[in-house]
Amino acid sequence: MKPQSSFVISCHADTGFRRHRCRLERGGTVCHGHLDNFAGVKAVMDAFFSGGLDRENVRIELTYGEETDFGGARAVLRTLSKEDTVVVVDVTGAKTRADITIEKCADPETARFVREALAGMPKVAMFSGCPDPVSDSDETDVYRGRARRVFFLGIPCSGGDYNAGRVRCRMQSLTAAARALTLLAKAHFQEARAGNRDLRKRPGASGPRTGRCRLAARTAAQGRRPQRT
Repeated sequence: MKPQSSFVISCHADTGFRRHRCRLERGGTVCHGHLDNFAGVKAVMDAFFSGGLDRENVRIELTYGEETDFGGARAVLRTLSKEDTVVVVDVTGAKTRADITIEKCADPETARFVREALAGMPKVAMFSGCPDPVSDSDETDVYRGRARRVFFLGIPCSGGDYNAGRVRCRMQSLTAAARALTLLAKAHFQEARAGNRDLRKRPGASGPRTGRCRLAARTAAQGRRPQRT
């Protein structure tokens, strides 16, 4: 039997700011505020509540410790299998006019999967490495090597250092990120079903057991509490 695989969305829900402020500008088309990682969490929740992630073996992991020691990502790491696809959703400082970016996607098979899944989205910028001048460290660095596919889905921000203060992102980027997540989950689901089709045709055989989308908010209490450095 082909191993069961999951489509895992990892999005850090911690922050480096003591206080937060976000507001809509330019007629509601731009969000201005402390967006690391408010923007990522909003996009993931929009995808979740759209119903587009209500598929077999989809997991949403809201993690802690990304701003310190990646404690939440390391906890998720222990649950992954080599057949999983992992998408890390976060802000990016990449200079682009695209709605979203796909970064750290150097593996040819992973790049093919992403291009085919997002073929209907014209404003996607793909990079084999990390084009972000603000930071090149994120949760993909924790997951890489454990799962079959690992890549970064970025929400472009402008107007400064998103780690240091308020920046701006276009609301259409949040909408595009949510849509991209649903399309990627659909592509993963279709691929998994195709891979197990022959197995299900055998008399007395069945495919792997599956479950619907699961949302988990991990906290430091579930592991070692991260220490700020």
